Amino acid sequence: MKYAPSAKFSVFMLVSAAFFMVGNALAQELERAVPIELTGEDRVAAAALTSSRYHLLLTPQAKAKGISADSPNVTLKSHTAPASVSGFYPDDVEKQSSTGKTIATAAHHPIYINCSTPATCWGSPATFLANLDASTMIHVSDQYTGSTTNGRYTVGTQFTTNVTIYPGTSGVPTLGENDILGIVHAAAKTAGIGYGHIYHVFIPKGVDTCMDEGPCYSPDNANSFVFCAYHFTVKYADLASPVYYTVEPYQGPLAAPLLSCAIPFATPNGALIDSTATTLLHETFETITDPDISTGYRAFYPTGNGGEVGDLCDGVLFNPLALNGHNYAVQGIYSDHYEACVTGP
Repeated sequence: MKYAPSAKFSVFMLVSAAFFMVGNALAQELERAVPIELTGEDRVAAAALTSSRYHLLLTPQAKAKGISADSPNVTLKSHTAPASVSGFYPDDVEKQSSTGKTIATAAHHPIYINCSTPATCWGSPATFLANLDASTMIHVSDQYTGSTTNGRYTVGTQFTTNVTIYPGTSGVPTLGENDILGIVHAAAKTAGIGYGHIYHVFIPKGVDTCMDEGPCYSPDNANSFVFCAYHFTVKYADLASPVYYTVEPYQGPLAAPLLSCAIPFATPNGALIDSTATTLLHETFETITDPDISTGYRAFYPTGNGGEVGDLCDGVLFNPLALNGHNYAVQGIYSDHYEACVTGP
């Protein structure tokens, strides 16, 4: 197990030819996707929700402004910090509700928007998910889910869709919250609903996305640029169980004056692949440990401020880190057992 008490970055990189060949074969196998079409039924479903909540991966600027990562309808338990704490306090991560659920087993379902070659647009996210699922790092979740079984997370059906994306108020093509809800509905009614499925929506380069309440991924507009990604739980009125998904806007580097969520230094696979990977890892672990975004695991003291297990280690990057024999640059995940940001159980 590796752990990092502070955000120091390693610079050593080793990638063998054998691992490269296996990675290419895995990418070819995993990147096949099933086309889906956004229908009128999906658009109606997106507007007829029983409930919905989200949790944002905030930009550093948004954190500095004290912007909340949670949707306005999320209410967390009040906590009183101990009189004296030093560093991380024991049991600082806890369930919000004794009946709160976690996701012990699930299939990942990537949804690729307006791109037929995911490796080009986002850097083979399904390959990364397969390597994460086969690594020891996925077992950081064991302490939260109560399961130690290998292979309990897999890459399931992948989807691709082509949609018309209209300019927002800034003139930049912008996907709204309802647009994404409709796309996820189209996939979920095919692949499945409930805790056994996690959808990942990948938004192409040059497209902004905003929540109904105002926060945006908008590299072109610093005033509204609040998040780099988020995870979402929704109960559609026409589906029997909730649906869980993450939204992954473009994480690669962007030319100035555009802002960016990219890792700003050299990494094993380059900025696009590794920036996408670390954000996808962050959202995946938070979906596993707090899927309903009000009842799962959160931290409150001394400095947790209601953060999830990915938030506590945002910026604590391991570079390189081998996942299933393939090197990446990704953040750690908070372990309540070790009270540190770790990469293994």
